[in-house]
Amino acid sequence: MVVTEELRALYGVAVKSWRIFLSYRLWMVSDIMLGFFFVGQALLIGIGLTGQRNSPALQRLTGYSDYLTFAVLGFMVLGFGLTFMSGFVWSVVDELYAGTLEYSFASPMRRITFFLGNVLVRILLSFIYMAVYVPLFVFVFGVRINPVGFLKALPVLLIGTVGMIGFGMAAAGIVLYLKDPGPFINILEMLVFALSGAMYPVTILPEPLRILARAVPYAPTSEAVRKVVAFGYSGSVWEISYLLLISTLYALLGYITYKWSEKQAKIVGLKSY
Repeated sequence: MVVTEELRALYGVAVKSWRIFLSYRLWMVSDIMLGFFFVGQALLIGIGLTGQRNSPALQRLTGYSDYLTFAVLGFMVLGFGLTFMSGFVWSVVDELYAGTLEYSFASPMRRITFFLGNVLVRILLSFIYMAVYVPLFVFVFGVRINPVGFLKALPVLLIGTVGMIGFGMAAAGIVLYLKDPGPFINILEMLVFALSGAMYPVTILPEPLRILARAVPYAPTSEAVRKVVAFGYSGSVWEISYLLLISTLYALLGYITYKWSEKQAKIVGLKSY
């Protein structure tokens, strides 16, 4: 009975999120165009900086000579990872702006059901975008991705997903304390993008930024996925091991941070409680 009720609540939250998304019809078009322009920009930057699409320097740093393939893999990991951070954070923010957060949290459904209902829609959209991106990138830009290597990298992406979910939960907990979370989210998303290694290897960053990039789960996930695609599991033992460690830490950190934040919010009356 409890499981049935939670599934019904999960479905209700997902349907609500989906209907809100459909009410803004240009969102899907703008999201798809964003990915298209990202890859096009990556190609132009690569050619502009090196004079050619294939770079021996990039080959020495990452194992990839084709900068565009390197950037596409990073973009896919980043886009998929931001799905979870956005799902957790914006599910709180949207309710705050609408003035309905206290009603949603006062409902008998579990908190994880509330968050997963919002995240499921974003995951579905991510897969839709990928189904559009991959053929588009291959046809327009001539991206070459080994399908076997890409399939091998999917379990590694799932390991990184655990850490990115934890990161999103921690960010959602912080949002509960802010009077206007919009600027914080914008800064956080820009920081994640800059440190994700999506468009460049994090090894070229200054030492403090390189340490910070590897302290959040996005860059380690990108590095592990790229390494598996290029060299398989045997050549990626270090990257996978580190990703497993940091994902586990963020899963614990995210859960503890969010539970503590919500408890404090209920005690001291932060935000709309």
